[in-house]
Amino acid sequence: MSKNKKSDICDYIDWRGDLSFEVSPLNEIDALIFCQLSYINFKNLAPEKLDSPVKLSELSKLFFASSDFEKRSDLGLMIDPKTNELLEKAGKSVRFGNVCAAGFVSEYNQEKEEQFSAVTFILTEGSLLERQKIFVAFRGTDDTIVGWKEDFNLAFLESVPAQTDALRYLDNVFSFYKKAGIYAGGHSKGGNLAIYACAHTEEKFKKNLVEIYNFDGPGFSQENLDSNDFFSVKQKIRSFFPQFSIIGMLFHHFDACKIVLSDEKLVMQHNPFSWFVKGTGFESKAELDSGSEIFFNSFNIWFEKITPAQREQFVTTIFGLLESTNALTNTDLSQDKLKNTGRIIKAFASLDGEIRDEAVKLAGDFVKTIIHQTVNA
Repeated sequence: MSKNKKSDICDYIDWRGDLSFEVSPLNEIDALIFCQLSYINFKNLAPEKLDSPVKLSELSKLFFASSDFEKRSDLGLMIDPKTNELLEKAGKSVRFGNVCAAGFVSEYNQEKEEQFSAVTFILTEGSLLERQKIFVAFRGTDDTIVGWKEDFNLAFLESVPAQTDALRYLDNVFSFYKKAGIYAGGHSKGGNLAIYACAHTEEKFKKNLVEIYNFDGPGFSQENLDSNDFFSVKQKIRSFFPQFSIIGMLFHHFDACKIVLSDEKLVMQHNPFSWFVKGTGFESKAELDSGSEIFFNSFNIWFEKITPAQREQFVTTIFGLLESTNALTNTDLSQDKLKNTGRIIKAFASLDGEIRDEAVKLAGDFVKTIIHQTVNA
């Protein structure tokens, strides 16, 4: 490998893949790999029940040999296709190939505006000398428009369906693996789900909770962070954001975090394959890029000034325009940009005058806030 080439999570498996988790304990790179693997479509391949785990080496073979591989391997516009390569490398390695997967669930409900998926990885079978280790990986927002709308619904709802799903799923894992050390994590919305579920799980389970990994996931209201539920897991949360973070800068987080170097531009830094890996950790810097800081301050100042009703109306309006195209995914939207843009413009023009004017005003206030923050930065 060239000294000038940055290493990513695939390269990490090439370098570290011959060492089992018994030899070298789980680290932040391993955690991100498990979280990224949760984007894989394991439906009808990985067991739904926790009591019948399958080795990742076998699961990888089943995935690439599946009769619907072409469809199954298409992760859509928003997820890097290298995720499939990551599964292949992981399955062939000693480190990940011997890990077992179980409890795969995937829920999608357009009416409930729900998108949720999770999978449980068993790192060690456990023995008298070593406590069994389990990693619960929550999928982030996928290619579906419903999934993205559910993210934005966090702006005005106390909880969204995926958060309720995540709590139920995690409680089930704790109940099944009563003595195991449990790790939980996720990328994007998956990070939010991991924190939410761990904060709200029963106190008797929290003693078995080892760490929570949040990879550029949106945060929570300050009121939530100040609650006893969230405070009880604060010291176990490990948050990671790329140097220019947008998704992760939505809402609030506890202060402790690691800023990761990325070779992508702007919002594309959300892609974990762009994050720099060095040894068993990420290459980091002291602070977020100024643009990301400005966005964080601007969004939260604007967000806290408007009422919950305004937030709901704004989200409903924006996604109503996207839904006017009849697209179900971001990939659908991108396939005929000219026609879909025309449909969105037509739908916007047909909106009730007051709703349209309010949406324009809210968007304008947000832009003004960004300009103000930029000038005073």
